[in-house]
Amino acid sequence: MSNAEVINIGIVGAGFIGEIHAAGYAHNPRARLAAVADIRPEKAGALAAQYGLKSYATLDEMLAAEKVDAVDVCLPSPFHREAVVQAAAAGKHILVEKPFAINLDDIDAMMAAVAAAGVRLMVAHVCRFMPEYMVVKSLVAAGKLGRPLFFGAWRESATPGWSWNNWLLDRNQSGGTIMDLQIHDIDISNWLLGTPASFSMHEIMAPGRPGPAHVVSNLVYDNGALAGLEAGHLMPASYPFTTGYRLVGEEGAVEFLSPREGEKQVLVYNGDGVTTLRGADLPPVLAGDPYAEELAHFVDCLLTGAPFRVSPAEARLAVATALKLRESANRGSGLVS
Repeated sequence: MSNAEVINIGIVGAGFIGEIHAAGYAHNPRARLAAVADIRPEKAGALAAQYGLKSYATLDEMLAAEKVDAVDVCLPSPFHREAVVQAAAAGKHILVEKPFAINLDDIDAMMAAVAAAGVRLMVAHVCRFMPEYMVVKSLVAAGKLGRPLFFGAWRESATPGWSWNNWLLDRNQSGGTIMDLQIHDIDISNWLLGTPASFSMHEIMAPGRPGPAHVVSNLVYDNGALAGLEAGHLMPASYPFTTGYRLVGEEGAVEFLSPREGEKQVLVYNGDGVTTLRGADLPPVLAGDPYAEELAHFVDCLLTGAPFRVSPAEARLAVATALKLRESANRGSGLVS
């Protein structure tokens, strides 16, 4: 594809994340939304009408009727495999939401289908496109903090109640809090530190609430670095979504605390000095929206042939890490109640 071309996108799944992706593509002149598919006609129709598109009940119908170059899969995790394999067989490039899947069999089937069809696939790990995480990655890559020793991250929210049929609260469909929420920080930790070699997870669940949990995970990496990750879906409804991280290196440290108000800032500590990065000091993202930035990256890589920031192998590693953490709890090194 030449740099003058536009990528035609078909979205399958018109729920919460499908709406976010549609809005993100609207900022990008190199992307053209072509159609929306969803088994719920009212959802597909409403999202399609917002952007002047046609809507379809199934991915099959959309692919038969519309000329699309890529399919954006915004379906619940259990349906990723079917949609990705179908899109690949039709010769379409694919963006699929995180997690890649909740088991490795589905992931391996998707990777095999993509390889056989000669198409490209990216998994939408959006944190890699957030300025605060782009900063810490660039500092580590440039050796500004010395050898990384420890990465700590946390991500807390009220119990999600917005998903279709509450599928996020069904651990058999979502993989639980570790796969839906902590997967973000697992991926970032692997992105910064490499391949984990040791796994330990503790999980607490509230009585009478079989879906959401509070999860604490510990990883030891091949290079000796440690990670401690906390994620919770048990906060009260009044509690605002909160996230942050701290990376400690041999020669410095960097910290991000999500603000309750005001702009984001990242603090970089070296020796006796501290540098505060905020606003214009942080890496720019399209329209100030990391989702728009992520989608623009996907489109640009399709047009130029450049590698994706998130490879399928890296997205697979995030899921494999979550599964090994969960297995460590099931073996008794963690606590499930």
